[in-house]
Parts: sequence; structure tokens; C-alpha cells
Amino acid sequence: MLIRAWFVLVLVLSSLSLASPAQDLFNEVNSVLEQRYGGFSQVNLLSLEQKFQPDLDKVCAQDSACPTSKAVPVIQNLVGELGDRHTRYFTPADFADFQARLRGGSSSRPQIGVQLQAVPGLDGLLINEVTQGSPADRAGLQRWDRIISVDGQSFPPSEEERVQFLRDKVASGLVVHLQIQRGSTLLEVSLQGQQISLLQMPYLKVRPDGVAILRIPSFAGYARVGPRIHDLVREAQAKGAKAMVVDLRGDGGGLLSECLVGAGAFVGDTFRRLKGPEYQSEEGYRNGAYYSGSFRSYRVKPASWTGPVTLLVDAKTASCAEYFAFDLQERRQAIVIGQPTAGVGNTATQVVPLSDGSGIQITTAQAQHQDGTPYPDHVTPNILMTDDLKALALGHDLLLERAVETLFAAAQKP
Repeated sequence: MLIRAWFVLVLVLSSLSLASPAQDLFNEVNSVLEQRYGGFSQVNLLSLEQKFQPDLDKVCAQDSACPTSKAVPVIQNLVGELGDRHTRYFTPADFADFQARLRGGSSSRPQIGVQLQAVPGLDGLLINEVTQGSPADRAGLQRWDRIISVDGQSFPPSEEERVQFLRDKVASGLVVHLQIQRGSTLLEVSLQGQQISLLQMPYLKVRPDGVAILRIPSFAGYARVGPRIHDLVREAQAKGAKAMVVDLRGDGGGLLSECLVGAGAFVGDTFRRLKGPEYQSEEGYRNGAYYSGSFRSYRVKPASWTGPVTLLVDAKTASCAEYFAFDLQERRQAIVIGQPTAGVGNTATQVVPLSDGSGIQITTAQAQHQDGTPYPDHVTPNILMTDDLKALALGHDLLLERAVETLFAAAQKP
């Protein structure tokens, strides 16, 4: 019996030693899913693992030391089949950027601080966002400017190649010369890429007509975004703003603490119950502080916006940004304008680092009201509209214009 047991142990150890890095990563991802997943997907996790194991065996068939890179597309397909938009796998490089963005770290390569989008039928790239304090911001670039040439060179015809074309130019570390179309005006801008903070903070503009535009590009940045929203609400009040538009277009979310604290500047106390397979927690904002369970995490100098407010959303408004919009729509009857949001506003996630430097964001809980009823998965706008990208490139923000009209119309009512 001792000999037989020893022989079996040798076989087990031999099989473990033969596991490739790709197989180890595949197993690790499946283990995390089985232990922590708490979303709405009805897919059987064990059957999912069994379905994609042959795919991994196929790509690693000729390689006994199969590297983790070969497992990546298999894992991405596996996670995708779960059908949960809040659960996703990050390669090591993407995970490093994701973590840096959450904690407000710096970029790993020179950047100018813009988010870009190709517009069908138009040359160049439209700027969706300008990071405050970045080279682009210091050079005066604005949201909805269109970059039409770099160092005198036009962009490639292929929309897919345009962002990489600009990224390669900036990555050289040399000064780049951009031709900018702003409405009907052509501008020349020179700037140099550098490692920049990836923290995207809210910012404010108060128009001459008394409407404040509060732009929230992200809720990433612990104990920084929420307090900043309160600061900007006080700034709007000090500048005599009578109404406010909160722009959440393209805001992919961030940290639960920040959306709950930020929404508190408009609705007072906020609350979320997070219910997972084996745990439950209650989090929110109350009396000027963010709390998790019985633990008070941090305090803010509270602001209170009581004037009219509308919100702008689109299909990329997701996660924590959906939480924020829900609170204002439900509690303030704020008019929401735009497209139905991404559809992950009823769950919460954790970010899990993996052994090779990659990571997985995984849905671990479902979000509930205080009475235990679930939130809907997406925000349904009161006024359905889709951004007209060509109009934006020409200087006409139709959603913003509609929001301002809605605020003025509301002000005329008794």
C-alpha cells in the first residue's frame, strides 16, 4: 500500500509539473470566477471551463511550456460568454493602466491627455475628453475639437489606424504640431507628450446665461472625485449659477464611494446594499461622510444643490455613473437626456490581480435599494437623443442645447 500511494503521489506531482503557464493562468481565472462571481449570469461556470479547455489544449498542442499569452484570447472568450458586461479580463499592460487610472497614477508612456474618436465621413479624430492639467489642456485644446493633421501629415484613411498614428507620434517624445478644427475655425497647436496623471477630475463651466455645466468624466480616484463634486457645486453657487447640467457622457464609472458621495451634493443621503452569494454590505453617504457598514471612511465639506438639474448620458455611461444618475433621477426627478446607459448599474465589482500581472474585474454583488428591491440594469432617459458626432465636430452639442432648453422651460412653469 505504501508503494502504491507513493506511485500515485509521483503521478500527481508529475502532472502538476507538466502544467504550462497558460494552463495555470486559465485555471486561476476559473478559480476566481467560481469563488467570487455574484452577478446575474445563469451560465454554469463549470460547464464554461469545460467548454473552453479544448480551445486552450489546441493552441498549446505543440508547446509544452505554453506561455500565458496564448491563453489570453481563450480567457477573453470564456469571460465574454459569461454575458456579464461588468466582468472582464485585462492583460498585464491593460491591467497596469487600469490600476493606475483607479488610483490616479501616471501613464507608462508619453501622452498628451486626450480621448479620441473617429467620426464616419470626417477626416482626423474628434476629442471626446481633455484631461485637466495635461499638455493638451495647457495648450488650450477643448472637448469636441477635431485634430485633422499631425506635423503636416494627414491621418491614415482607415479609422482603426488613426489613434495609433497619433500615439506613435506622441510616443517619440518630440514636439508635435497639430492642426485643429474648432467649429469653423482652424487652429495650430504645438505640444509635447509626457507621462501624465491618469486621474480624470470633474470640472465646471458657468455660462453667461447662468447655467453651470458640471462635467464628470470618471468616478475613479478614491476620496478625490466625490469631494471635488461638492467643491464645484459650491463654486457654481458662488458664481451665481441658477441651473445645472451634469454631463456623464462617456463616464465608465469608477469607485462606489465617489458616486455615492458625489450624488450626495444633489440628493443628500445616499445608500446601496450590495448582496453577494455569501456576503452583504451597506454603503452610502450620510452627514457629510462616506461610510461602509459601520465604518466611516472619510468626510467632505458638504454642498447642497437645490436648483434645477438635468443629466446627459449615453451608451458608454456605465457602472458607478449609472448609480449617480439613478439617484438624481429617482430622488430629484432630474430630467435625463440621451441614450439608455450601458446596463451594469445594478451590480458591483471587485478587481482581482492574477499571478502573471494580469487581472480580472468581476461582478461580486447585486445592488439593492434600502427596501431590498433591485436597481434596474440601466438608466432610461426621460428624453431619448443620440449624439450627432458631425454636429459636435462643427461646434453644435445638440444634447447640451436640449438640456439648457429643458431647464429654461422648467423655469417658466409655476
